[in-house]
Amino acid sequence: MMQQQDSASRAAYSITVQELARRIEENGAGGIPPELRTDAHLICNTPAAIDFNSPGAQGFGVKRAGLSIPGSIMLLVSPGCCGRNTAALSGSGHYGERFAYLALDEADIVTGSHLQRIPEAVRAFVASRRERPSVVMVCLTCADALLGTDMERVCRKAEAAAGVPVRPCYMYALTRESQRPPMQAVRETIYGLLQPRQKWVRQANLLGFFTPVARDSELFSLLEQAGIRRAAELARCQTYEEFASLAAANFNLVLSDEAMGAALTLEKRLGIPAIRLRRLYETAKIAKQYQALAHILGIAPEDFTAAEVREQAEQAADAFCQQYGRETVLAIGSRLNANPFELALALVRRGLAVCEIFAVPSAANAFYLRELAKCSPNTRIYSLLEPTMLCYREDRAVTLALGADACLCHPHAKHVTWNDEEQPFGYQAVRALFERMAAAMSSDEDNDIDAADKEAAESSDELPVRESPHTVSSLPHLSLALPPFAPDTAGATAVLYPLGGMTVIVDAGGCAGNICGFDEPRWQEDAEPSAVFSAGLRDMDAIMGRDANLVAKIREAAAELTVSFVGLVSTPVPAIIATDFRAICRMVEKETGLPTIAVRTDGTRLYDRGASAAYDALVQKFTAPRPHDAMRTGLGVLGLTPLDFSREERASLHALLSREDTPIRFFDRLDDFREAARLKELLVVSPTGLKAARRLQRQWGISIRAELPPAFIYEAFSAVLSRLAALLQDGQPREVLIVHQQILANGLRRAICQRFPALPAAAVTVGSFFALDRALQWEGDLHFRGEQDFHAYLQAHPDAIVIGDALLARAVPEPFGGTLLDLPHFALSGRKAPMHPSRTPEYAKNSISN
Repeated sequence: MMQQQDSASRAAYSITVQELARRIEENGAGGIPPELRTDAHLICNTPAAIDFNSPGAQGFGVKRAGLSIPGSIMLLVSPGCCGRNTAALSGSGHYGERFAYLALDEADIVTGSHLQRIPEAVRAFVASRRERPSVVMVCLTCADALLGTDMERVCRKAEAAAGVPVRPCYMYALTRESQRPPMQAVRETIYGLLQPRQKWVRQANLLGFFTPVARDSELFSLLEQAGIRRAAELARCQTYEEFASLAAANFNLVLSDEAMGAALTLEKRLGIPAIRLRRLYETAKIAKQYQALAHILGIAPEDFTAAEVREQAEQAADAFCQQYGRETVLAIGSRLNANPFELALALVRRGLAVCEIFAVPSAANAFYLRELAKCSPNTRIYSLLEPTMLCYREDRAVTLALGADACLCHPHAKHVTWNDEEQPFGYQAVRALFERMAAAMSSDEDNDIDAADKEAAESSDELPVRESPHTVSSLPHLSLALPPFAPDTAGATAVLYPLGGMTVIVDAGGCAGNICGFDEPRWQEDAEPSAVFSAGLRDMDAIMGRDANLVAKIREAAAELTVSFVGLVSTPVPAIIATDFRAICRMVEKETGLPTIAVRTDGTRLYDRGASAAYDALVQKFTAPRPHDAMRTGLGVLGLTPLDFSREERASLHALLSREDTPIRFFDRLDDFREAARLKELLVVSPTGLKAARRLQRQWGISIRAELPPAFIYEAFSAVLSRLAALLQDGQPREVLIVHQQILANGLRRAICQRFPALPAAAVTVGSFFALDRALQWEGDLHFRGEQDFHAYLQAHPDAIVIGDALLARAVPEPFGGTLLDLPHFALSGRKAPMHPSRTPEYAKNSISN
């Protein structure tokens, strides 16, 4: 973790509303300080900020949005790192059932050879479906953006091969702040499928959200008063025909700015005019907006007021302010169903105190900032993406936090996350918000969990996911059953995470989001946060190779934080443009005075490669020579990361080894690497530690054991052994396949052979999707290059007992007469409890600046 520092000298950057409004008034968008611009600094990754990079299953990124079309499926064409977090979507609306993956390797990235495989992969994907899909979305990533792939042409070929519509879907984080960002582009692709239809004067579409507008919103009754019999929404379409009928609308009501581009395209192409409505929380502004809509629709304003619903909203607001107004001090985040600046203004005008706003402002928010400056000038604005947010200290004066991110920053306040998937709108939104706020303030519990969080909590148990078998394709690189496993980038970051350095993932944001939001469980285990940043690359950074910009961002962040080194983790973007990391390391060291290493990962390999490279780079950089007269002492444990071992397993191994009368180094502090040459012995508990261990052995003569203590195996996996005993009690010969990382699987195999001596050793096989070291491999052990190899093994051994992650059930043959015993492996399935405020680390207590 980051070193302790003087909290008085380190604080998160913030600016008052008054000062920011003044700067924007004088200089327009140029007045926004660089700390509040995402292109001007490294992007901080914390649980509170993670939705910026990777909404995953908790929001609508490009992947989930592309599947909002009824009956659609998606082929993700990318390095494995880009599709990793889709495993989180498996339990959310069966999205996981609708993905397939065409993985790119280094040769594909260099030559573009994967483009020839896409039509055949689409055809195989379509053929694997029980029902014919309505459309295939081919999702592309930054790799194809830099290669300049003409995906329109490729999709036309795929459409001819598969006989169904095929459309490209661009997940280009590089273009996040361009004029056509990914979420705008995906909307244009979706609505671009609509074909001309005869208009029905009594139909209107609600455009903007990928989830439905709340049914009790007065917007529906108002439209009905205007003669609209069908207020259609993409999110409520159950069939493709319902979706196609959106083309018959008389007009579109656009409820989100991101949908405006698609609406204007529909207006031009299909003649459907667009009317803009905003989600507001000031009832007077809502009334004016409805009056303007009435004017457009040719309705008398007095007939278009929803007076009763407005009165309910006013009563809810007044009741809250009267009962809790004096004691309520608010912090407002950006992960909520509102514009945080407009919401803050609405609440302040009702007499409530807003202390903090966690959001990135733009020139479009100038009006709200200017008005806020008049009535709440000292409200402070923070950007959760700015590096110094690692030094943020909770303001205990805040009594109520609104927004999932604000809740994470204020664990001691009452919480209203206000990010339900059902979208509030109009007076209904005002009423529901104040009712939720009142319920939170009146509750004796510390936290209020919204409906979306309750659903997540109910699904957060640790029981195996029940997966049904999928079709397995024979095409190389095509996965129809299993999502991508933890990539090399995640492995490297896992090793660097606890060491007190600054980890910079050199990417456009998506890779860091996948890693931090999905492959780093320590943020959700009440652990201290780490300084993990995204370089925040944009398209011109990649095209022009602006390494000096990256070095400047690192220098500025290092000046604000106390870190012991800088670790650079490469991703597909720098790999494609052949970034010279050796030169960047020298530049960073010169600018910061900090030792710097680079882990050359590219997102096409698996976590064990990245973790191994990180351990080795750290040993090379930091291990100091052992003085000739120094005694060898202590045991070093290499390879103990959350990608291979759960929190409980790590704690068990710590406790077991600590009983020994010898100092233990777990290589979770930088000093462990510095003092590694003094160790007497190395215990390697995962293949990720073998390369570094062998380097230490060659250089300093340290002996190596690559194993897990038998006592640990029996303690940690007693349930698996007991279930296996029940299956073997009939005395019938059975094949047993253990699927995990090699050293753990070897330890479990030895335990099985000792506990069941009647079972021939040759009947127990270790198989792994990850590296198999030859020195540790038994005859007959298997390396699975993909789901096809695993599927083929079970076809040849239909009665086998498989000890492996429950996710593997997706790739078993159908029918399968054997048994799968769940042995969770985080690097394979990424199974973890979802995060919500009731599980949040206390950032004030665990703050890096303590």
